[in-house]
Amino acid sequence: MKVAKKNKPAKTPPFDRVVYRIEESRAGAGYEAVCSELVITGFGDTAEDAKNMLRRQVSEYLEDCEKLEILDETLIEAGFYYNGEVWMSNEVEPVPDPKIRYFGTPSEQTPGQPVE
Repeated sequence: MKVAKKNKPAKTPPFDRVVYRIEESRAGAGYEAVCSELVITGFGDTAEDAKNMLRRQVSEYLEDCEKLEILDETLIEAGFYYNGEVWMSNEVEPVPDPKIRYFGTPSEQTPGQPVE
């Protein structure tokens, strides 16, 4: 008797956890929506149609990047950073300054002197 193997569900990439800027404008008789970070444009009869088309195209692009196992590299090259919860576009929210933590007490020596 053969037992059918259950396929593990594919890991669903969190494309809704990628925050990017959408710029919209008139384009002839319709509208265009642009994600300049990823260089993707969507068109539609209304501004909302154009934004929905853009979101669909961005999702498909990110899905392709995930399949090729280059999603992280692609997002980093496009100016995104992972803030612990989402991939954030540097255009939407600039990368915060790094937090510097000191361990111990700072030395009172003048710079360049060897430690004894």
